Amino acid sequence: MAQQECDDVKAMLEEMQVISLKLKELTDSEGNLEEIKKTKEELQSVLHKHSMLRYNLKEWERRSKSIQRIDEVAEKLKKEGNDVDFSIDELHTIYMTEVCKTEDGVFNFKPILNNIYNKETYHKLAFCRKEVGVKKQKEDYARIYGCKPEQVTSKPEDVFKKNSDIIVFIGEDLNFTNKDLPETLKHVSGRLKSSSTNEKLPKNLEYVGGNLDLGSLRSAEGLVLPKTIGGRLDLSSLRSAEGLKLPETVGGYLNLYSLRSANGLEKLNYA
Repeated sequence: MAQQECDDVKAMLEEMQVISLKLKELTDSEGNLEEIKKTKEELQSVLHKHSMLRYNLKEWERRSKSIQRIDEVAEKLKKEGNDVDFSIDELHTIYMTEVCKTEDGVFNFKPILNNIYNKETYHKLAFCRKEVGVKKQKEDYARIYGCKPEQVTSKPEDVFKKNSDIIVFIGEDLNFTNKDLPETLKHVSGRLKSSSTNEKLPKNLEYVGGNLDLGSLRSAEGLVLPKTIGGRLDLSSLRSAEGLKLPETVGGYLNLYSLRSANGLEKLNYA
């Protein structure tokens, strides 16, 4: 947490303490009801004024716990080497998180592996694991998703072959324009893209680590988006939100440039 944020938190707590003590004294002494009501309103006003700060505090706490977990995994990696056996939870930490640092402290926490920030990555856990080789990576993902290593691939041609049962794609880019993705697909580590105007995604797809680019899509009817998108979500050609259910989490920005009405849109969380 930056120094300015610490100062803001201190000021907020002092302000709340003064009003809370005043309210307690009035209540204990069975003071004037109008005065009690006025003091409660003052407290609510303070809470409202610092609502963004209180939200940031919750986010900071969440990130801190995540960072602590990453530190533990990084220490294990350092002590036992890149070929160490990890638990399922530790594998999630390695492959689905990234923490960046700046001079002011922790910069961001994302459920993605984003090459843009590689130079600032707090711990390059996934990179260390990649040094062991693709075979080890496939074994890791197979354990995460409870599938066979053969159902994990970095080659687009494996995804689109006839009767494909691929579950995890660990390549950087997967373009499925005018192609059908297998219904078994659950995880795409990198970017997923289609230039089709009427496209569907596998209902089993849970996670896209990079950008999901569906910028030419004109209708959301029947579209099932993954729960988590690490990068941006491009739906820039959609004019109606009818039938659109947004992901639970989007790490980048959401492009709904052509949308004429927000009716039907649900709340969206940003990582």
